[in-house]
Amino acid sequence: MRCRLERRVRDHVRTHLSEPILTMRASIAYLTTTSTTMPDLLPELGGAHRLELLGWHRGERAVYLSEDVGGALPLIHVVRTRGEHAGRMVAMRSWYEGDRADLARDLDARLTALRAELTPMEEVDPDAWMLTTRVVQRRALRLPSGGRPIRKFALQLVVEPLVTCGPAEPTRGRTVVTAYLRPRARLDRAWAIPGEPLALTRITYLGVPEGVGLDKQVALLVGRELH
Repeated sequence: MRCRLERRVRDHVRTHLSEPILTMRASIAYLTTTSTTMPDLLPELGGAHRLELLGWHRGERAVYLSEDVGGALPLIHVVRTRGEHAGRMVAMRSWYEGDRADLARDLDARLTALRAELTPMEEVDPDAWMLTTRVVQRRALRLPSGGRPIRKFALQLVVEPLVTCGPAEPTRGRTVVTAYLRPRARLDRAWAIPGEPLALTRITYLGVPEGVGLDKQVALLVGRELH
């Protein structure tokens, strides 16, 4: 494990050395001219977003999830383990097309049919993986009401197994999310994918610019050891 952590440190050093270095003046200017809170005079965005696991679809080799975004309907996502979009959390946008009047009824019917085909997934200890974060880009988001802009970050998330066996490079989960106010993230849950050397991890970050920042979550596919 020590060798693996040392290798990750060296990789990060090489990555950061190749990036342009921000001057202290630019950093101080960003900190003093932007805000880490959202003004109360703006309309609420619906609260924190919660991502919940639905289950594993053996036929499609895919994991389905439901995201509560504060609206009347949940947003359904899929993470495939095969194909062009493997490892990415993709919204099922086609489920939300058509007449809005029939949308809730059709979505309930689709979810009922989907749940009947899903297999439960065993929850495992998330401490078996390591989350690395990096601010790729930072911006100041101006508000329609004026006042001090709020902080907005392109935040890279990388998840990988803490311990691996064998010479093969493990499967890493990698994505870039939009964080607001503070570039914070934590890996809070993980599930084993049945019969696969893979797991699904859930990362929580500040992705809803409301108040002092509210949670939003994303799922990443990562490697795991089969015993």
